[in-house]
Amino acid sequence: MGYDKIAELCGQLSYRDKFRLAQLLIQVARKEEEEKKPDGRTPAIGDFHTIEYVAERLMKSKPAKKAALLNFIGAMFQFQGGISDEDKETIVSELQKKKWLNIDSNDRVSYKT
Repeated sequence: MGYDKIAELCGQLSYRDKFRLAQLLIQVARKEEEEKKPDGRTPAIGDFHTIEYVAERLMKSKPAKKAALLNFIGAMFQFQGGISDEDKETIVSELQKKKWLNIDSNDRVSYKT
């Protein structure tokens, strides 16, 4: 499928879907660029310093629900090309392993004191 066909199909999208598509395209392009030029890459999601950075920011904001927590983490990485839902979940899992936070059965988040 070529550019012209995609542009034609995009004309049928709602304005919100156009914004979502634009964000996705930016993320995909940045990821491809990082793969081609790995020397300028940001640290891996599982990197200790990345987890520490997220934990420090979370201690200030303290989102109460898991959905808000995932949204907050996504917002932290939006200017670096975004972050996948899988990576957000990985960060949350790492934070739980390191006892920075706990998520109960009702998706409420509690933080270490």
